[in-house]
Amino acid sequence: MIKVFITVILIFLIQTGNVFSNTNIFDVDNIELNNLNDQNREKLLNTSIKKGFDQLMQKILQKKYLEAVSNLSLKEIKKMISSYQIIEKKENTNGEKTLVNLSFDRVKINEFFYKKNILYADVSKTDVIILPILIKDDKYFIYSNNYFFNNWNNEKYKKQDEFINYILPTENLEDIQFIINNKDKLESLELKNFFSSYEIKDTIFLAISSLKNKTDIFLKAQVSGNDIIKNYSYQTNFFKEDDKKKFIIETVKAEIEEIWKSQNLIDVRTPSFLNIYFRIKNQNDLLSLTSTLSKIDLIENYQVLELTKKYAKVKIKYFGKISKIKNKFTENDIKVNIINSEWKLGLN
Repeated sequence: MIKVFITVILIFLIQTGNVFSNTNIFDVDNIELNNLNDQNREKLLNTSIKKGFDQLMQKILQKKYLEAVSNLSLKEIKKMISSYQIIEKKENTNGEKTLVNLSFDRVKINEFFYKKNILYADVSKTDVIILPILIKDDKYFIYSNNYFFNNWNNEKYKKQDEFINYILPTENLEDIQFIINNKDKLESLELKNFFSSYEIKDTIFLAISSLKNKTDIFLKAQVSGNDIIKNYSYQTNFFKEDDKKKFIIETVKAEIEEIWKSQNLIDVRTPSFLNIYFRIKNQNDLLSLTSTLSKIDLIENYQVLELTKKYAKVKIKYFGKISKIKNKFTENDIKVNIINSEWKLGLN
C-alpha cells in the first residue's frame, strides 16, 4: 500500500471571508507542480502563480482577450493574489507532488480588467443537455454506432477546469424518428419541444457530418434564454481516425465554451444598481445577508440605506445580468419575491 503524507501550509496575504470556495470564479485550485525538489519555496510559488493566472484567464476570457494578458509580469500578477495554499504530497513510489490553490482578489481583478478594457465571463458549473448525432455516407447515427454520443463525456476529453457538465439524453425511439423526419430542416428544430422532458433549460443539438476531406458541424443551442445557430467546418483529412475524433470533441467543446462566455459577459465599466428590501425576523438575519452579499462575485459593494426592526433597505452595486444575481440569492438560501418591480428578500 502506498503511504501518503500530506503537509498543508496555508498563508494569507489578505484575509478573505471565503477562501478556496468552489463557487468563486476567481479561485484556481489544484495547480499541479512536479519534480520540484531542486526549487526553493519562492520559485515554487512563482511558478504556480503564473500557471494559475494563465488558467484563470483561459477560463473566464474569450480568445480575443487572451493576448492582452499574455505578457503580464509576475510582479503585476502577484498584486492580484489575496491568498494561497500549498499542499505537499509525498508518495514512496512516485516521489513528491505539490498542489497549489490560489485565490485572486476580485476587486483588483476588476480594476485590472477596467484599465485593459476587457470583458470577462461569469462562468460557473452549468448543466446542459447535449445530443451529438453523426452523419456519415448520408446515414444518421443517433445513439448506436455514434462515437461522439458514446464518448462525449469520456475522461480523456475532459479539461481540469471544464465548467460545463454535459448531460446526454436517454435513448428515445421518438427522437430518432423525429430527427429522420426532419433531417432536411434541422435549422428549424425546436429545442424546447425536442428536450421538453428535461428540466434543464440550456440545450445543444449537434450534427457532425463526416466527409472525405473535412468535418462539418451544425450547432443549434439555447443558452441563457437565447437561441444560437453556428456552423463550423474543419479540414480533418490529415488526421488519423482516433486523432480526428479527439480533435472534433475537444474543438467543439472549446467553441461551446466560447458561446457560453459570450452570453455571460461582464463589463466592469458599466455596473448596475439594485435596491432590495430584506425582511428581518431574527437578530442575526442582517449579518447572514451581508455575509452572503460579500461572497457573491458579481456584487461589487453594498450599502444599508435604511434599517428598522422589521426590514433593511440595501443598495447593491453589481455586474452582469440581473437574472444571475437572482440565481445567486437562491443558491445561497435567500428567498426572492419581486412585486411591482420591488425586490423583497428573506431567509429561507
